[in-house]
Amino acid sequence: MPDLTFFPDPNVDRVLGVVMELAAEVYVLRDRLHTVERLLQHSLDLAELEGYEPTEAERAQRLAERDALIARILAPMHVEFDSPAPPFEPA
Repeated sequence: MPDLTFFPDPNVDRVLGVVMELAAEVYVLRDRLHTVERLLQHSLDLAELEGYEPTEAERAQRLAERDALIARILAPMHVEFDSPAPPFEPA
């Protein structure tokens, strides 16, 4: 990730990076969901969707995808800046 600095404190830049990653994820998810809803508008039963229970394999895949998403979103928090400020350390 390039060393982009927008604020005097590099930790603020890191938080901004996390927010931008989240914003990008939200946009992609909203766009895809809108497309799926349009395509399934007349063939999807809402009760079936709300009552869906994933299989164990699906749960495992979702957890792996969740972990990858979290790692990607938090990546800006692990970037080292050439700055006197210490790197972010999670509590």
